[in-house]
Amino acid sequence: MGTKMGEGLKAKRKREKERKRIEEVVQYALSHRYRVEILTLLNQASYTASELSDLTGISMQNVSNHLKRMLQDGAIEVVETEERRGTNVFWYRAFGILEYTQEQAEALTELERQTIAGWVVQSGTAETMAALWKGNLADPRTILHWSWYTFDEKGRVDAEAANVRHLEEIRQIECESLGRMVESKEEPTSMIVSLFSFVRARKTPRPASRSAESDPGRRSD
Repeated sequence: MGTKMGEGLKAKRKREKERKRIEEVVQYALSHRYRVEILTLLNQASYTASELSDLTGISMQNVSNHLKRMLQDGAIEVVETEERRGTNVFWYRAFGILEYTQEQAEALTELERQTIAGWVVQSGTAETMAALWKGNLADPRTILHWSWYTFDEKGRVDAEAANVRHLEEIRQIECESLGRMVESKEEPTSMIVSLFSFVRARKTPRPASRSAESDPGRRSD
C-alpha cells in the first residue's frame, strides 16, 4: 500500500507540475478565431458541442476538439451532464466571475486572484476580438480609448473611486433601459462596457515638468 500511495503522490505532483499557468491558458484560448467565437457564446449561456456547432457554423469535430482542449486547460467548465442513449452530453460555460470588494479580494490567495484575472481578460478580450472581426468596432458610435496615467497615491485612490462610480452609473442606466423596454417592446442592444484599471507592467519614468498631454509617449484611440 505504501508503494501505491507513493506512486499516486508522484503522479499528482507530476500533473500539478504540468498544469498550465493561467496566462498560457488564456493566450491559447484567444489565439484562434473559432475559440473566440465559442467563448463569446459561452460568456452568455451554457451550450452543448452540437448547439455551438449549429450557432457558429463550425464543424462538430472542430468544435469538440477546441472544447476538449480548453476544458483540459481550465479555460471553460462543464456545468451540466446528461446521459443520452448511453452517451454523456455536456453543457459548457465560461467561468462565472463574482464581484469582489478590495477586502474580499485581499482574502483570496495570489493564485486565486491571478486565475480570476485571467478569466476576466479571456472573456473581455474574446468579446473585443469577436466584435473586431465582425466590424462592430468601426461603428462611429463605438468608443475606443486606451492610455496610461501617472498618479501619486492620492491620485490612484481618486481614480479607483471614479472607476467604481462609472460602473455604478452604467448599471443604473441599464436598469432604466430595461424598465423602458418592458413598456416600449423595443429591441435591446447588447453592448460591451469594458474597464481595466491596473498598475502597468512596465515602470513609467518619473514625470518631467511638461504636462502629460504633451508627452509623445502617450497613445490613445
